[in-house]
Amino acid sequence: MNAPYLPPVARAPHDPRSRMLDARLGWAALALPGVTGGVAQDPADGALALAPLPGTGRLLAEPGGGFGGLVLPRHAVQLADGTLVLLDGAQGRLWRLDRCTCQVLPWPCLDAGGLRVPAGAAGLGAGCGELYAALPALQRVLVIDASNGALRAAWPSPPGAPPWAPVHAIGVHGGLVAVGDAARGGVHLCSRRGRALRFIGGLGTVRALAADRAGRLYVQREGEAAVVIIDLASGTVLGQATQPGEVKRRFAPLGLDTSPGGAIDIGPLCEPPTESPRWIGPDGQAQAAPAPALPSYPASGAWISGPIDSGEHGCTWDRVTLVADLPPGTRVRLSATAADALLTDAELADPSRWHGGGEWKHPGDADALRCAAADWMLSSVSGRHGWLQLELSGDTRTTPRLHCVQLDFARISLRRYLPAVFGADPVAAEFTDRWLAVFDRGLRDIEDQVDQQARLFEPLAAPEDFLRFIATWVGVVLPAGWPLAQQRRVLAAAPALYPWRGTRAGFAAALSLLLGLDRWSGYQPPNAACLPCPTGARQAARWRAPRLLLEHYQLRRWMATGHARLSDAAKLWGERIVNRSRLDADFPLASGGGGGGAQLGVTQLLTVQDPLRDPFHVHAHRLSVFVPAGCVAAPGRREALQRFVAAEVPAHTQARLVVVQPRFRVGVQAMLGLDAVIGVRTRAPVLDDADTPLGRATVLPAAGSAFPEPPRGAGRQRVGLSTVIR
Repeated sequence: MNAPYLPPVARAPHDPRSRMLDARLGWAALALPGVTGGVAQDPADGALALAPLPGTGRLLAEPGGGFGGLVLPRHAVQLADGTLVLLDGAQGRLWRLDRCTCQVLPWPCLDAGGLRVPAGAAGLGAGCGELYAALPALQRVLVIDASNGALRAAWPSPPGAPPWAPVHAIGVHGGLVAVGDAARGGVHLCSRRGRALRFIGGLGTVRALAADRAGRLYVQREGEAAVVIIDLASGTVLGQATQPGEVKRRFAPLGLDTSPGGAIDIGPLCEPPTESPRWIGPDGQAQAAPAPALPSYPASGAWISGPIDSGEHGCTWDRVTLVADLPPGTRVRLSATAADALLTDAELADPSRWHGGGEWKHPGDADALRCAAADWMLSSVSGRHGWLQLELSGDTRTTPRLHCVQLDFARISLRRYLPAVFGADPVAAEFTDRWLAVFDRGLRDIEDQVDQQARLFEPLAAPEDFLRFIATWVGVVLPAGWPLAQQRRVLAAAPALYPWRGTRAGFAAALSLLLGLDRWSGYQPPNAACLPCPTGARQAARWRAPRLLLEHYQLRRWMATGHARLSDAAKLWGERIVNRSRLDADFPLASGGGGGGAQLGVTQLLTVQDPLRDPFHVHAHRLSVFVPAGCVAAPGRREALQRFVAAEVPAHTQARLVVVQPRFRVGVQAMLGLDAVIGVRTRAPVLDDADTPLGRATVLPAAGSAFPEPPRGAGRQRVGLSTVIR
């Protein structure tokens, strides 16, 4: 009866659409001269921030050759065992860090007062167990054994004019050595024996070199603010970079603090690490902590987004949400505009076109806001195309950092459920919308939970506290304390493994998922850049998952009439196979007899199973679960895995967890093919061959004897399962 007086039933859509702007989806900025500027995308994480002023902060082309803290300065290297070695170019000495005393001592300590390197050395590099000291004055590169300090070689100048002036030499990808030549203005790529293979010229006066994890070479030049990036495979120049943040992701974390001048904080390398920093200079002497090289920023900067098309004429732009880091003394001011037609640059430069959305200031306390969120409703912004303007301000020492901007459109208010009189006047309608937004925001948060509840039932997206609840639906026991990613993989694969649950194959598959071994299926490890073995080493085979389960019935070695011989491959068994006690009247204990096999303190009273079938009960229904020790190294992992095994093991079976250590103990842990590995023997070394140095793993054959070939399938077959050693 009251239907004519009620508002019409709301139709879909009931929620506004949204457009996200961030580093992953793109910021889509507009460059308007005189309007925008001073705001740039941080190359480290893609956040929008005030751009550092040129020449401030850490730079790749800093004097110490540390490339903005990405690598050690050019006078220092860190060996594979963690030893820090320093080169004092003025005095021509090599120093090493003694971790126990946290002091820099002459290295190696064979002659404490001797000069290991001629004076005038410029740079120190490392690679393949060798140190490379560049001597531009002597036109030589000294190759020093990193283990004992012995001089291996002195590389002369390559053929050509003028003679080279090596200033820095480092080991690069592929076992090569890159030598920076200041005289010829380029980089020589040499073999490990000093043979020049290629020259990359036209770079200018080289000062320092660095290499990232992908094999790219970075060249620092005299008097240049940018470093050159070179592809070693092709020898072509890929580009240039100035700030460390532009290439930071390509380098492994250094773990040490350095200064632009070349000082190093050795505190983290000491044992135990020192509580306060301990700085040493290029000469190996302690020095005061250097002043931090902090960047300076402009006082303010503006950024305007590109036109965002809503696809709807007269669209009312509703709300903007910002996620940002806001240090003290910074703020972000938001404004927006919209139009049904695309605006020109001159129209966007008109301040009267922009409608203020709000200002976000730091509250003033000492702590910075990290990944904080703020949102505003836009006022009087209607049109198909929308633009956002963000003004970032700071105190020249810090900058706000915007991680994400979300723009919601079109406005769908709770006013649609009210009588039409509340929307008759545009000004009153906007006030009503803004007032109802207080309730609408809370309701939308609840609706978002309902709309996204499907993710609660997805193992790869469900929250951690909800994951175990889902596991109870399919009867899967997730071990507590196990890595969350591997628990998700087990739960996600549970429906597919359910038909095989209770079988050996299903148990092995679930165990492989839990341990994370399935991710390495088919993995083929690459050859190392510096092979310590002879050049005739075999190509590494593809990785195969270890055999995790061993059913004990496979260990039966019983005699078979006409087919077996008494040896380790066959066993005779009798009534005492399980050490069962049996009382027999014909052989009483009192008369000195064995009592039918019963001995006090030796045999055991067993009241279960059938004595006549004891041989079948010894190995039947039992299995061993072999797990790499690294999978259960964390505290509580072994107990959690035991609970998982007890829940997933096939019915009527007994499982024993065996943790496999990386060792070989005959009689204790030496089951070939399961918990022991036989290495592959390489070809015989040849004396006086530069490519086959002697070492701890070198095997010399007897005189006049041929070096045996590796056994059949060594490195590819599993001894004890698919092959037999005779």
